Amino acid sequence: MSIQEDIQEVIMPEFDTNIEDLFARMNPEPQTSLEEEYADEMSDIEFSIFRHKLATIATEGKEVMAKLGVSSALRSEDSGTGIYTACGDMSSAAAGVYYHALSGQLPVKYTLSKWGTDTSVRIEDGDIFFSTDPIYGATHTPDQIAFMPVIVDGVLVSWVSAVAHQADVGAMEPGLSAMSTNAWSDGVRLLPHKIGTNFGLREDLVQSIGNMTRVPDEQILDIKARVAACTRMVRRLKDLAETLGSEIFIGAVRRCVDDGRVQVRRRLMEFNDGTYRSTVFIDGVGGDMGLQRIHCAITKKGDKLTVKLEGTSPQNPFSFNAYASMPVTTLANPFFSYLLSDVPPSVGLLDQIEMEIPDGTCLSASADAAVSCSLWPTFLLQAAAHCATMKMAFDSDHRDKLSATQSANAVGGYGVGVNQHGLLAADLYVDPVNGSGGGARPDADGVDVFAGIWGNYMDTNDAEQLEIRGPYYKVYSRIARDGHGFGKFRGGSGQDTAYVAHKVPDALSHGTMGFGTKFPTAPGIFGGYAGNTTPGAYILGSNVIDLMRSGEWDAPTSTGDLVENRLCEGEYKFDYATYPALNVTDGDVWMMVGAGGGGWGDVLERSPQMVVEDLRAGVISDFTAKEIYKVAYDPESFMVEVEETEKLRDESRDERKQIGKPYSEFIQEWEQQSPPEHALKYFGEFPGTVA
Repeated sequence: MSIQEDIQEVIMPEFDTNIEDLFARMNPEPQTSLEEEYADEMSDIEFSIFRHKLATIATEGKEVMAKLGVSSALRSEDSGTGIYTACGDMSSAAAGVYYHALSGQLPVKYTLSKWGTDTSVRIEDGDIFFSTDPIYGATHTPDQIAFMPVIVDGVLVSWVSAVAHQADVGAMEPGLSAMSTNAWSDGVRLLPHKIGTNFGLREDLVQSIGNMTRVPDEQILDIKARVAACTRMVRRLKDLAETLGSEIFIGAVRRCVDDGRVQVRRRLMEFNDGTYRSTVFIDGVGGDMGLQRIHCAITKKGDKLTVKLEGTSPQNPFSFNAYASMPVTTLANPFFSYLLSDVPPSVGLLDQIEMEIPDGTCLSASADAAVSCSLWPTFLLQAAAHCATMKMAFDSDHRDKLSATQSANAVGGYGVGVNQHGLLAADLYVDPVNGSGGGARPDADGVDVFAGIWGNYMDTNDAEQLEIRGPYYKVYSRIARDGHGFGKFRGGSGQDTAYVAHKVPDALSHGTMGFGTKFPTAPGIFGGYAGNTTPGAYILGSNVIDLMRSGEWDAPTSTGDLVENRLCEGEYKFDYATYPALNVTDGDVWMMVGAGGGGWGDVLERSPQMVVEDLRAGVISDFTAKEIYKVAYDPESFMVEVEETEKLRDESRDERKQIGKPYSEFIQEWEQQSPPEHALKYFGEFPGTVA
């Protein structure tokens, strides 16, 4: 008997392998006959316990990945783990980042259609698959996916995945490549393929993947961290399936998806029918500055939502583009983390949403487009969708789940090179990004240093770990002053951080990633102000280290203080939030200002006592207290001068009435205005038609 004949065939699910449009398969697959037969085998209590076990298993996998990972993104949990039906539909997840787990559906479904029927590859117990190509599911090339089948007694019963951001992927620039102009300069693009069998990795393949990047050791170790997470989840799920029986397990995993559908229909019926719109703008495309518009119109009718993106700017020639699968997964955060935060996550929660995306936009780019920075336009879509859904739900019984938009435009950075230990290293400075401010709530301020807009369960860097790994250390790290949207309730402030290069053996390649230099991206709501802008800034040839050694360093209260008062010598540089990689050496300083969430309500309705408490804490400036909130106070005691405050606020209201005008008059003037021509080169038709 030949070796090939000795291989036991795995029993596959009923799956339509004819995939003409992979992105269209984000929706749940039809129930298989086995799923339908055993879907209701468990009682409601048994099913609730089962679903909790899945969530616990996914969380354990995520924690394994975080503990074993090397790069900061894995350690700070810019990651997600997912558990899927045998047909690849997400039934449970742990975040990190929910849309990492959602995006894991596509490589699983591709593998089922392509390799499940190919006898030269097969899908077998203990197989390990890996993918980095955004065409096949990853959000962009740095978001790398390891996934494995769960096979019990020769039957494919489930899948698992572990997804996380990788610091360097061999793109034309270190880190994220804002300057990429096509798919071939985005970094390593691997379609879903097998990199291990029988629960073991093929070292030749893993080493080859590492060799495609600037830091092979980190890439290899982080692949192994993802695989360790997957193998842990596979082991747990096998034990659970063997205890319950494969058929009951298959039915219950599918029931998680279908129960999600029921829950979201029930929740949507509680909100007002209507169309809710929000428009946000991004002020760059990666390799150049210029406005692009992200427009989102959400129509809610009964238990259905239709999301239309007509009016969104066209695909641009750099990397601020996304493929059409991304807008669907982008909706995970406003739904999973807000409106449906009390419902276990599954793809069923998004099944009531119909997306209408015009071809050729920056959110529906062609296959040859660069998408290294695809997250930027999708962050903007998330901000717009968040704002629209909050309007939809504001008068419901779910006000505890509402907030103004989180910040979308924080500036993060990366460093790639030989570190102080003589080792090749790449890392992300995720503090300002993962520590962005949360949106204000209907009855409370937003959370300071909350999370990135794409993942509410991430963390910031551990400063000591980052400094051990890279030739730099933190100069300061504070809550950004005035770094939020003002309002009756203010948005949370982001993290204001600076690093100085120290003990660089040769040169460190440093750059930043972000946007919002000219235009804020966290809209306020019901009269609240938008969040702050976030420029790029650095100082070449500073004397910060010398000042520290001599004890003469006057630590700044903020980046604004450092810049305005020139607290150190050096060449001060100001740039777009995403500036190209540059080589830095000892003494060079780079600053990254975190962005804050939008405000909620009228600033003149904010409690004066809350204003002076923010002032005392350094969260706002004297200017903001006096000129925005119109609060009078004693500068020594911080006691509110009540009568003077009431007078100032009454005068401000009278001034508003004087400059106010009827809408018909306002819009007639407004429609005659336009941004400057040079700002519209990537905008598309202006003003254009929006949904």
